[in-house]
Amino acid sequence: MIVSLLVAGAGLKACISLEPPIDPRALFVTPNGNDSNLGTERAPLQTIGAAAKRAVPGSVVHVAPGTYRENVKSMKSGTAVAPIRYVSTVKWGAKIIGGGTEAVWENHGEHVEIAGFDVSGSGRNGILNYGSWVRVINNHVHDLAVAGGCSGNGGGGIVFTNYQASDGEISGNLVHDIGVPGACAGVQGIYYSNLRGKIYNNIVYRASAWGIHLWHAANKVVVANNTVFANGSSVLGGGIVVGTGDAPGNVVMTETKVINNIVVHNPRASIRQYCYTGESCIGADNLVAHNVVFQNGRKIEMLVGKDIGTITQDPLFVDFRIDGKGDYRLRSSSPARKRGLASLAPPTDMEGISRPRAPAVDIGAYQQP
Repeated sequence: MIVSLLVAGAGLKACISLEPPIDPRALFVTPNGNDSNLGTERAPLQTIGAAAKRAVPGSVVHVAPGTYRENVKSMKSGTAVAPIRYVSTVKWGAKIIGGGTEAVWENHGEHVEIAGFDVSGSGRNGILNYGSWVRVINNHVHDLAVAGGCSGNGGGGIVFTNYQASDGEISGNLVHDIGVPGACAGVQGIYYSNLRGKIYNNIVYRASAWGIHLWHAANKVVVANNTVFANGSSVLGGGIVVGTGDAPGNVVMTETKVINNIVVHNPRASIRQYCYTGESCIGADNLVAHNVVFQNGRKIEMLVGKDIGTITQDPLFVDFRIDGKGDYRLRSSSPARKRGLASLAPPTDMEGISRPRAPAVDIGAYQQP
């Protein structure tokens, strides 16, 4: 809005237009914008990277549907009460296609949320996070070519890689075709290396190695209500693996919960606790419970304790297809219905449907009404 004032004095009249100040807490991006614009709704920016440079604590970056051919780097941090949020205004409508061999989106800020984007590209990482208190939610991360080849640098669809970081969340994402299944042991669907965290309600399939992998400094993490299938090959990878090792060293995993997941049709492992030979990286108070494992190459492999409440029957999806084009909700006759552990389950499912607290929740990414 522009406010016009008529000023009179000394026989002169002038019309002064006052434009309200720009609020950096509301930034707008569209494919036909311009990075020299102010970033308002009427004068939007063209790239998410430009918005990231202007963001301040409390900013919401509204990204309109369209294709964004860029590699995003977000460096700014929010606060606990005023996070920086990057939001696709239509779920999966903002399509980011990255080039090169590294990450499509690299985040270094703390108290940041990345929500609702479609992410693909030629590199080895989809969303790569270094910050604490970061939420990566409701994104579609897929078709990473890993153009730099299989190397010690690894890669993944969503990767939380800073061993000193903590309190991340990876929820409600669809992650698939991350490299070629079986081609590289270091390329995962979701990879988490932080203290404390929530990995909830994701669907992960056709990752090169593991669908979900906890390693390095991962500790006190809850991996709950994910649906994981067709990851890895008969010689490497599998569904879900949890353990610690490599840098920073001397981390013993405790209080990590792997519950209410559906892990099926992975050619090799289903759910596995893992340490390097001769190391004891799995401690006390971990829990592997109320998971569905079916037609994987191996049963659940525990180093400490026993799995509880495991279901080894077909989960009876509405329409299971190994290529990811199916419907992974549960039929009314599914043995996974109302068999989950409610006390540690996420409060909603992949689509925001509330999960009941009692008597039990459904297992997997979807809660049936």
